[in-house]
Amino acid sequence: MNVLTCAACGSRLTEPLRLLPEVPPRPEYDGLKNPDGSRHAPPTLPRGAYAVDPEPCGAPYVPHPDPEWCGSAHPGDVCIGDPDGPGCLMSAGPRDTWVVHPEDTRGRLSANPAVEEVGCCGRPGREGPNEVCAECGTAVATRYSECYGPYETHFLPDAVRVESVV
Repeated sequence: MNVLTCAACGSRLTEPLRLLPEVPPRPEYDGLKNPDGSRHAPPTLPRGAYAVDPEPCGAPYVPHPDPEWCGSAHPGDVCIGDPDGPGCLMSAGPRDTWVVHPEDTRGRLSANPAVEEVGCCGRPGREGPNEVCAECGTAVATRYSECYGPYETHFLPDAVRVESVV
């Protein structure tokens, strides 16, 4: 088992986790309320697991080369209209982010005060890292919890360390 820790201060950022060989397929969402009243999609990863996502994730965004393309199930590729031309934007953010179930970070992260996001049901994650280490305030992750995209937290690869726990 491993935990993710803050590279800046060494604080534990997750519960103990087991590494999966890849990010599981992102589940479809029916738009209905969850038992707790939230409207986020089902989680991509089960509690107690993490995986490395090789795809770009999050900000910055760049124009997609195909003007007809619009979105996918990846949180970095939700359809964001290109303000400078036809088509949509796609993620050019960091690759190899560590993906976890958002509840595996409970009490260890805080909202990033430098990021102001507007979402109807949760955090869209479009403005860059929206979560910071609760101990030192370093930006460490982006939480995706909006109703139209996957429910997952992506840790920046340079902001965290993986440590073994017994």
